[in-house]
Amino acid sequence: MATSKIVAPLCLMVLVFSLCSSMVRAQDVCAGVERPDPETIPCTINCILPDFVCGTDGVTYTCGCDDAFCHGVDVVKKGEC
Repeated sequence: MATSKIVAPLCLMVLVFSLCSSMVRAQDVCAGVERPDPETIPCTINCILPDFVCGTDGVTYTCGCDDAFCHGVDVVKKGEC
């Protein structure tokens, strides 16, 4: 009985930590990438190597965060949608 009193709060703490850490990772996907001026959207992106990111619109942008930002979209995660 005492074990279940310890396990339940521990499981809850692990769940909350997992959710919080995944949110932090999502915010860091485009850390350091400067957003273009909204008046210049859409802008031109020329990339040499693909750097796939998934936009909030469900579209995969080939040229990374810059490409998504130039389309006025935030990034959900690295990689294809």
